[in-house]
Amino acid sequence: SKFLMENTVFLSLYDMAKELPDYEEIPIACKMSENVEKEYRHIENEFKTIMRKNRRLANKLLSPYLNLLTAYPDQPYGHEPVCAGDFAIMPKSFENEPSDKLNRVLELIKHKVESGERVIVYTAWVRLDTQEVLDKRLSELGIKACILKQSVEPVKREKWVKEKLDEGMQVLITNPFLIQTGLDLNEFTTLIFYNLAFNLYVLRQASLRSWRINQTAPKIEVYLFYFADTMQQRALKLMASKLAAATMIEGQLSEEGLAALSQNTDMTTQLARELASGIKESVEDLTATFKKMAVKNDRKTKKPELKVIKPEVPELPEPETATQDKQLTLFDLLAS
Repeated sequence: SKFLMENTVFLSLYDMAKELPDYEEIPIACKMSENVEKEYRHIENEFKTIMRKNRRLANKLLSPYLNLLTAYPDQPYGHEPVCAGDFAIMPKSFENEPSDKLNRVLELIKHKVESGERVIVYTAWVRLDTQEVLDKRLSELGIKACILKQSVEPVKREKWVKEKLDEGMQVLITNPFLIQTGLDLNEFTTLIFYNLAFNLYVLRQASLRSWRINQTAPKIEVYLFYFADTMQQRALKLMASKLAAATMIEGQLSEEGLAALSQNTDMTTQLARELASGIKESVEDLTATFKKMAVKNDRKTKKPELKVIKPEVPELPEPETATQDKQLTLFDLLAS
């Protein structure tokens, strides 16, 4: 490093954005069915009561309860009871309940495939049957989908994808952890996160699989589906806040430095705090948060003429203070 550092230039994809296609992340809010929402509120209120009355019991139930609240809207059946000491709650099952998220994802995929695009669907919660359900429903629509599973060795995954593309694959369903690094998937121009792994590094890596230097498509779209007013929305708000802070800290540096930062993030504690206090309506809208980070290149627009202006001395900004909505600040991120 003594001889190389002063002669080294560190570049990221963002430094070459003018030569890359447009890129945008689009959160999509979905609505739970009446039966699922009623049971979800019951489970949520039970845990809020425990947190207020018995902190020790709440700590024991924290992890399984948060997992249940996060996964239940996606799959309102097949869940184990949450137990600790004398407390136990068994969530009701609704196997044939319609899912707004599933229907909207299928509708989006059908539209993209009919437009000649290929789609990646990320499902991070492998203990749910989301992958099999998506594969079955897409097959019923006449869309050829393939599931990339962990059994395919990492060194063979790129070859596996190419073989499936040659066979006519239109939709790739996989866990984002399996292709977060090392793969260029330029054939897929629409990426859908059906559910999220609460790991900022994985989110960023998986969402950029098609946004590469040799990409010829005009635009890459990344859709993030979630159920409104649930733990999924609260988690996504935290992820969006961290993503905005991380990009600010990086100053468009390489993404490797973010890995260690995101691995030290205690999402469980923050989700518990969000559950106890609820979501403040003053928190910035998810769509607006992600739209700020969209990369758009208008290649047809002429460059504006430069005008000579007199330099002005800007006023010093007032120091930022913590807001009531408890959004993460840079200091919170660094301390986590």
